[in-house]
Amino acid sequence: MEKHFCVSVYVFNPKTKKFLMIKHKKIGKWLEPGGHIELNEDPEEAGLREVFEETGIKVKLIGKRYPRKEDYITPIAVQKNVIKKNHTHIDFVYLAYPFENQTEVQNTTETDGLKWFDLEEILDENFDTFENVKTVCKKIFDEHKN
Repeated sequence: MEKHFCVSVYVFNPKTKKFLMIKHKKIGKWLEPGGHIELNEDPEEAGLREVFEETGIKVKLIGKRYPRKEDYITPIAVQKNVIKKNHTHIDFVYLAYPFENQTEVQNTTETDGLKWFDLEEILDENFDTFENVKTVCKKIFDEHKN
């Protein structure tokens, strides 16, 4: 069984209550930015790099460092994504906030689109994404209602 460690980063703007999604070129669906963790890279470094490569913006990963301040931020989830029969991605899932006053730049090599969506758009039955993406977006949104 081939296993790869990956990251996914849900970029959420707490002021506008919108999520930044990319239209994945290979999969053809709207997804959160993410990708493979490279050799000698930790999950946090990979998450920041992937968001910047795919969107052109810098973000801050949100979460607790537990039990010590020098520990890694605890991901909001760890997913098992079966890509093929003998190929699995172990995906560290993070929440991030964008730094203000940035302009998004679409990576046209990897993506067919880049857009901010509100939760209503993401939860629409015609929105082209996976169910788990909708579930995570709803959870993040619900935790940021106030």
